[in-house]
Amino acid sequence: MASKTKVVEKKEKVGISAWWKTELRKAKRNKFLLLLMLPGFAYYIIFHYVPIGGLLIAFKDFKPALGILNSPWAENFGFEHFIRFLQTPDMLDYVWNTIALSLLHIIWLFPLSIILALFINEMRSMRMKKIVQTISYLPHFVSVAAIAGMITLFLSSQGTLATAGSYANEGILNQLLLKLGIIDQGIAFLDDPKYFRTIYIASDIWQSIGWSAIVYIAALSGVDQELYEAATLDGASRVQKMWHISVQVIKPTIVILLVMQIGKIMSLGSDKALLLQRETTYEKSQILSTYIYSLGIGKGEFDYSSAVGLFNSAINVILVLFANFISKKMTETSLF
Repeated sequence: MASKTKVVEKKEKVGISAWWKTELRKAKRNKFLLLLMLPGFAYYIIFHYVPIGGLLIAFKDFKPALGILNSPWAENFGFEHFIRFLQTPDMLDYVWNTIALSLLHIIWLFPLSIILALFINEMRSMRMKKIVQTISYLPHFVSVAAIAGMITLFLSSQGTLATAGSYANEGILNQLLLKLGIIDQGIAFLDDPKYFRTIYIASDIWQSIGWSAIVYIAALSGVDQELYEAATLDGASRVQKMWHISVQVIKPTIVILLVMQIGKIMSLGSDKALLLQRETTYEKSQILSTYIYSLGIGKGEFDYSSAVGLFNSAINVILVLFANFISKKMTETSLF
Protein backbone atom coordinates (compact mmCIF):
# COMPACT_ATOMS: atom_id res chain seq x y z
CA MET A 1 0.00 0.00 0.00
CA ALA A 2 2.82 2.39 0.87
CA SER A 3 4.50 1.88 -2.48
CA LYS A 4 1.24 2.48 -4.32
CA THR A 5 0.72 5.73 -2.40
CA LYS A 6 4.21 6.92 -3.30
CA VAL A 7 3.58 6.13 -6.96
CA VAL A 8 0.33 8.12 -6.94
CA GLU A 9 2.00 11.12 -5.27
CA LYS A 10 4.82 11.01 -7.77
CA LYS A 11 2.36 10.99 -10.68
CA GLU A 12 0.54 14.00 -9.23
CA LYS A 13 3.77 15.97 -8.97
CA VAL A 14 4.67 15.13 -12.54
CA GLY A 15 1.20 16.20 -13.66
CA ILE A 16 1.51 19.58 -11.91
CA SER A 17 4.94 20.17 -13.39
CA ALA A 18 3.68 19.34 -16.87
CA TRP A 19 0.71 21.68 -16.37
CA TRP A 20 3.03 24.55 -15.43
CA LYS A 21 5.21 23.93 -18.46
CA THR A 22 2.15 23.93 -20.71
CA GLU A 23 0.86 27.16 -19.22
CA LEU A 24 4.25 28.84 -19.54
CA ARG A 25 4.42 27.85 -23.19
CA LYS A 26 0.94 29.33 -23.72
CA ALA A 27 1.98 32.53 -21.93
CA LYS A 28 5.09 32.89 -24.11
CA ARG A 29 3.05 32.25 -27.24
CA ASN A 30 0.41 34.83 -26.24
CA LYS A 31 2.71 37.31 -24.50
CA PHE A 32 1.51 40.28 -26.55
CA LEU A 33 -2.15 39.51 -25.79
CA LEU A 34 -1.30 39.23 -22.09
CA LEU A 35 0.50 42.55 -22.33
CA LEU A 36 -2.63 44.16 -23.78
CA MET A 37 -4.64 42.68 -20.92
CA LEU A 38 -2.25 44.03 -18.29
CA PRO A 39 -3.70 47.60 -17.99
CA GLY A 40 -7.22 46.27 -17.42
CA PHE A 41 -5.94 43.70 -14.94
CA ALA A 42 -3.99 46.40 -13.07
CA TYR A 43 -7.08 48.64 -13.03
CA TYR A 44 -9.21 46.00 -11.31
CA ILE A 45 -6.47 45.12 -8.83
CA ILE A 46 -5.76 48.75 -7.86
CA PHE A 47 -9.28 50.18 -7.86
CA HIS A 48 -11.45 47.16 -7.02
CA TYR A 49 -9.44 44.69 -4.93
CA VAL A 50 -6.94 46.82 -3.00
CA PRO A 51 -9.71 49.10 -1.62
CA ILE A 52 -11.43 46.05 -0.10
CA GLY A 53 -8.97 46.33 2.79
CA GLY A 54 -10.36 49.78 3.51
CA LEU A 55 -13.71 48.27 4.47
CA LEU A 56 -12.19 47.78 7.91
CA ILE A 57 -12.97 51.46 8.50
CA ALA A 58 -16.69 50.56 8.74
CA PHE A 59 -15.97 48.73 12.00
CA LYS A 60 -13.69 51.40 13.47
CA ASP A 61 -14.12 54.73 15.21
CA PHE A 62 -11.95 56.29 12.54
CA LYS A 63 -9.46 58.99 13.49
CA PRO A 64 -7.57 60.40 10.47
CA ALA A 65 -4.51 61.19 12.61
CA LEU A 66 -4.28 57.56 13.74
CA GLY A 67 -5.06 55.88 10.43
CA ILE A 68 -7.34 52.92 9.83
CA LEU A 69 -5.30 50.24 11.62
CA ASN A 70 -4.54 52.29 14.73
CA SER A 71 -8.03 53.77 15.12
CA PRO A 72 -10.06 52.18 17.96
CA TRP A 73 -12.80 49.70 17.22
CA ALA A 74 -16.35 51.01 17.27
CA GLU A 75 -18.68 50.09 20.11
CA ASN A 76 -20.97 47.02 20.08
CA PHE A 77 -18.18 44.76 18.77
CA GLY A 78 -17.55 47.09 15.82
CA PHE A 79 -21.16 47.25 14.64
CA GLU A 80 -22.00 50.64 16.14
CA HIS A 81 -22.21 52.40 12.76
CA PHE A 82 -24.51 49.72 11.33
CA ILE A 83 -26.81 50.00 14.35
CA ARG A 84 -26.83 53.78 14.00
CA PHE A 85 -27.84 53.49 10.34
CA LEU A 86 -30.65 51.02 11.09
CA GLN A 87 -31.93 53.38 13.79
CA THR A 88 -31.91 56.43 11.50
CA PRO A 89 -35.51 57.74 11.28
CA ASP A 90 -35.44 58.25 7.51
CA MET A 91 -33.49 55.07 6.70
CA LEU A 92 -36.47 53.24 5.20
CA ASP A 93 -37.27 56.27 3.02
CA TYR A 94 -33.72 56.31 1.62
CA VAL A 95 -33.84 52.57 0.97
CA TRP A 96 -37.25 52.78 -0.70
CA ASN A 97 -36.22 55.72 -2.90
CA THR A 98 -33.18 53.74 -4.05
CA ILE A 99 -35.19 50.59 -4.74
CA ALA A 100 -37.97 52.51 -6.50
CA LEU A 101 -35.58 54.22 -8.95
CA SER A 102 -33.70 50.96 -9.59
CA LEU A 103 -36.90 49.00 -10.22
CA LEU A 104 -38.24 51.69 -12.54
CA HIS A 105 -34.91 51.59 -14.37
CA ILE A 106 -35.26 47.81 -14.85
CA ILE A 107 -38.98 47.89 -15.69
CA TRP A 108 -38.57 50.56 -18.39
CA LEU A 109 -35.03 50.46 -19.72
CA PHE A 110 -34.50 46.70 -19.72
CA PRO A 111 -37.38 45.73 -22.05
CA LEU A 112 -37.07 48.88 -24.18
CA SER A 113 -33.41 48.13 -24.96
CA ILE A 114 -34.39 44.59 -26.03
CA ILE A 115 -37.20 45.94 -28.25
CA LEU A 116 -34.82 48.47 -29.81
CA ALA A 117 -32.29 45.70 -30.54
CA LEU A 118 -35.00 43.54 -32.14
CA PHE A 119 -36.22 46.38 -34.38
CA ILE A 120 -32.70 47.32 -35.42
CA ASN A 121 -32.05 43.67 -36.25
CA GLU A 122 -35.18 43.61 -38.45
CA MET A 123 -34.10 46.61 -40.54
CA ARG A 124 -33.29 45.59 -44.08
CA SER A 125 -31.07 48.55 -44.95
CA MET A 126 -27.60 48.21 -43.42
CA ARG A 127 -27.02 51.93 -43.77
CA MET A 128 -30.22 52.81 -41.90
CA LYS A 129 -29.40 50.19 -39.28
CA LYS A 130 -26.01 51.80 -38.61
CA ILE A 131 -27.50 55.31 -38.50
CA VAL A 132 -30.22 54.35 -36.00
CA GLN A 133 -27.77 52.42 -33.84
CA THR A 134 -25.27 55.29 -33.81
CA ILE A 135 -27.89 57.91 -32.98
CA SER A 136 -29.34 55.76 -30.19
CA TYR A 137 -26.08 55.17 -28.34
CA LEU A 138 -24.48 58.62 -28.80
CA PRO A 139 -26.19 60.03 -25.64
CA HIS A 140 -24.25 57.46 -23.60
CA PHE A 141 -21.12 59.55 -24.16
CA VAL A 142 -22.71 62.76 -22.88
CA SER A 143 -21.60 63.54 -19.33
CA VAL A 144 -24.13 63.40 -16.52
CA ALA A 145 -23.41 67.05 -15.70
CA ALA A 146 -24.28 68.05 -19.26
CA ILE A 147 -27.48 66.00 -19.15
CA ALA A 148 -28.48 67.65 -15.86
CA GLY A 149 -27.86 71.05 -17.47
CA MET A 150 -30.02 70.10 -20.45
CA ILE A 151 -32.80 68.93 -18.15
CA THR A 152 -32.65 72.23 -16.27
CA LEU A 153 -32.74 74.15 -19.54
CA PHE A 154 -35.81 72.26 -20.73
CA LEU A 155 -37.79 71.99 -17.49
CA SER A 156 -36.93 75.02 -15.37
CA SER A 157 -39.68 77.40 -14.31
CA GLN A 158 -39.96 80.72 -12.52
CA GLY A 159 -43.52 79.87 -11.53
CA THR A 160 -44.85 83.26 -12.70
CA LEU A 161 -48.12 83.92 -14.49
CA ALA A 162 -47.89 83.95 -18.24
CA THR A 163 -47.82 87.51 -19.45
CA ALA A 164 -46.43 89.12 -22.54
CA GLY A 165 -42.68 88.79 -22.60
CA SER A 166 -42.47 86.50 -19.55
CA TYR A 167 -41.76 83.34 -21.52
CA ALA A 168 -38.02 84.04 -21.55
CA ASN A 169 -37.84 83.21 -17.84
CA GLU A 170 -39.28 79.74 -18.37
CA GLY A 171 -37.72 76.50 -19.58
CA ILE A 172 -38.24 75.35 -23.15
CA LEU A 173 -41.07 72.93 -22.25
CA ASN A 174 -42.90 75.54 -20.18
CA GLN A 175 -42.49 78.11 -22.96
CA LEU A 176 -44.06 75.68 -25.41
CA LEU A 177 -46.95 74.82 -23.10
CA LEU A 178 -47.59 78.50 -22.31
CA LYS A 179 -47.58 79.57 -25.97
CA LEU A 180 -49.98 76.74 -26.86
CA GLY A 181 -52.28 77.86 -24.07
CA ILE A 182 -52.20 74.47 -22.36
CA ILE A 183 -51.14 76.02 -19.05
CA ASP A 184 -51.55 79.48 -17.55
CA GLN A 185 -48.53 79.28 -15.26
CA GLY A 186 -45.10 77.68 -15.50
CA ILE A 187 -44.90 74.23 -13.91
CA ALA A 188 -41.99 73.77 -11.50
CA PHE A 189 -41.04 70.30 -12.75
CA LEU A 190 -37.66 70.28 -10.99
CA ASP A 191 -39.03 71.53 -7.67
CA ASP A 192 -42.02 69.23 -7.40
CA PRO A 193 -41.24 65.80 -5.83
CA LYS A 194 -43.91 64.01 -7.87
CA TYR A 195 -42.00 64.67 -11.11
CA PHE A 196 -38.54 63.65 -9.87
CA ARG A 197 -38.69 59.92 -10.65
CA THR A 198 -40.27 60.50 -14.06
CA ILE A 199 -37.55 63.00 -15.02
CA TYR A 200 -34.80 60.75 -13.69
CA ILE A 201 -35.98 57.60 -15.49
CA ALA A 202 -36.87 59.40 -18.75
CA SER A 203 -33.40 60.94 -18.96
CA ASP A 204 -31.88 57.56 -18.04
CA ILE A 205 -33.73 55.86 -20.89
CA TRP A 206 -32.64 58.51 -23.38
CA GLN A 207 -29.03 58.22 -22.26
CA SER A 208 -28.70 54.44 -21.93
CA ILE A 209 -31.17 52.68 -24.22
CA GLY A 210 -28.88 52.53 -27.26
CA TRP A 211 -25.83 51.47 -25.29
CA SER A 212 -27.81 48.76 -23.46
CA ALA A 213 -29.08 47.40 -26.79
CA ILE A 214 -25.56 46.80 -28.14
CA VAL A 215 -25.18 43.51 -26.24
CA TYR A 216 -28.44 42.16 -27.70
CA ILE A 217 -27.57 43.37 -31.20
CA ALA A 218 -24.25 41.53 -30.96
CA ALA A 219 -26.05 38.36 -29.81
CA LEU A 220 -28.57 38.65 -32.66
CA SER A 221 -25.81 39.02 -35.24
CA GLY A 222 -24.86 35.39 -34.65
CA VAL A 223 -28.30 33.97 -35.47
CA ASP A 224 -28.29 31.52 -38.36
CA GLN A 225 -30.16 33.22 -41.22
CA GLU A 226 -31.45 29.85 -42.39
CA LEU A 227 -33.73 29.83 -39.34
CA TYR A 228 -35.44 33.00 -40.59
CA GLU A 229 -35.67 31.58 -44.13
CA ALA A 230 -37.23 28.35 -42.87
CA ALA A 231 -39.73 30.32 -40.75
CA THR A 232 -40.63 32.46 -43.79
CA LEU A 233 -41.31 29.33 -45.85
CA ASP A 234 -43.57 28.08 -43.06
CA GLY A 235 -45.58 31.31 -43.29
CA ALA A 236 -44.35 32.98 -40.10
CA SER A 237 -44.86 36.74 -39.84
CA ARG A 238 -42.04 39.10 -38.83
CA VAL A 239 -43.42 39.38 -35.31
CA GLN A 240 -43.55 35.60 -35.00
CA LYS A 241 -39.98 35.30 -36.23
CA MET A 242 -38.87 37.91 -33.71
CA TRP A 243 -40.57 36.10 -30.84
CA HIS A 244 -39.82 32.47 -31.74
CA ILE A 245 -36.31 32.92 -33.14
CA SER A 246 -34.69 36.22 -32.14
CA VAL A 247 -35.95 36.34 -28.55
CA GLN A 248 -35.21 32.66 -27.96
CA VAL A 249 -31.63 33.08 -29.20
CA ILE A 250 -30.89 36.03 -26.89
CA LYS A 251 -32.85 34.58 -23.96
CA PRO A 252 -29.71 33.42 -22.06
CA THR A 253 -28.18 36.88 -22.53
CA ILE A 254 -31.39 38.51 -21.26
CA VAL A 255 -31.46 36.32 -18.16
CA ILE A 256 -27.81 36.91 -17.26
CA LEU A 257 -28.07 40.68 -17.73
CA LEU A 258 -31.27 40.74 -15.68
CA VAL A 259 -29.55 38.89 -12.83
CA MET A 260 -26.71 41.43 -12.96
CA GLN A 261 -29.18 44.33 -12.93
CA ILE A 262 -30.96 42.90 -9.89
CA GLY A 263 -27.58 42.67 -8.17
CA LYS A 264 -27.12 46.43 -8.62
CA ILE A 265 -30.47 47.55 -7.22
CA MET A 266 -28.92 49.11 -4.12
CA SER A 267 -25.95 50.61 -6.00
CA LEU A 268 -27.71 53.46 -7.76
CA GLY A 269 -25.20 56.22 -8.55
CA SER A 270 -25.34 59.55 -6.77
CA ASP A 271 -24.21 61.82 -9.61
CA LYS A 272 -27.47 62.46 -11.45
CA ALA A 273 -29.57 62.41 -8.27
CA LEU A 274 -27.32 65.05 -6.70
CA LEU A 275 -27.39 67.27 -9.76
CA LEU A 276 -31.20 67.11 -10.02
CA GLN A 277 -31.80 67.30 -6.29
CA ARG A 278 -33.57 70.28 -4.76
CA GLU A 279 -34.47 70.98 -1.14
CA THR A 280 -38.14 70.54 -2.02
CA THR A 281 -37.56 67.10 -3.59
CA TYR A 282 -35.58 65.44 -0.77
CA GLU A 283 -38.46 63.10 0.04
CA LYS A 284 -38.04 61.44 -3.40
CA SER A 285 -34.48 62.32 -4.45
CA GLN A 286 -32.55 61.42 -1.29
CA ILE A 287 -31.25 57.92 -2.03
CA LEU A 288 -28.62 55.87 -0.23
CA SER A 289 -25.75 56.98 -2.46
CA THR A 290 -26.55 60.69 -1.97
CA TYR A 291 -26.91 60.06 1.76
CA ILE A 292 -23.46 58.42 1.81
CA TYR A 293 -22.02 61.31 -0.21
CA SER A 294 -23.43 63.94 2.15
CA LEU A 295 -22.00 62.13 5.16
CA GLY A 296 -18.64 61.05 3.77
CA ILE A 297 -17.72 64.11 1.72
CA GLY A 298 -19.96 66.72 3.31
CA LYS A 299 -19.48 65.92 7.00
CA GLY A 300 -16.32 63.79 6.96
CA GLU A 301 -17.97 60.79 8.66
CA PHE A 302 -15.93 58.27 6.72
CA ASP A 303 -16.49 55.37 9.10
CA TYR A 304 -20.27 55.73 9.17
CA SER A 305 -20.58 56.27 5.40
CA SER A 306 -18.35 53.21 4.82
CA ALA A 307 -20.67 51.16 7.01
CA VAL A 308 -23.69 52.27 4.98
CA GLY A 309 -21.84 51.46 1.76
CA LEU A 310 -20.91 48.00 3.07
CA PHE A 311 -24.55 47.45 4.04
CA ASN A 312 -25.53 48.25 0.42
CA SER A 313 -22.97 45.82 -0.95
CA ALA A 314 -24.15 43.04 1.36
CA ILE A 315 -27.75 43.51 0.21
CA ASN A 316 -26.61 43.46 -3.43
CA VAL A 317 -24.75 40.17 -2.91
CA ILE A 318 -27.86 38.61 -1.36
CA LEU A 319 -30.02 39.88 -4.24
CA VAL A 320 -27.73 38.56 -6.97
CA LEU A 321 -27.45 35.15 -5.26
CA PHE A 322 -31.24 34.96 -4.93
CA ALA A 323 -31.84 36.09 -8.54
CA ASN A 324 -29.23 33.63 -9.80
CA PHE A 325 -30.87 30.79 -7.83
CA ILE A 326 -34.34 31.60 -9.22
CA SER A 327 -32.91 31.91 -12.74
CA LYS A 328 -31.19 28.54 -12.51
CA LYS A 329 -34.39 26.86 -11.32
CA MET A 330 -36.69 28.48 -13.89
CA THR A 331 -34.56 28.87 -17.03
CA GLU A 332 -31.47 26.68 -16.44
CA THR A 333 -29.38 29.78 -17.22
CA SER A 334 -27.31 31.43 -14.52
CA LEU A 335 -24.14 33.37 -13.81
CA PHE A 336 -22.61 30.52 -11.82
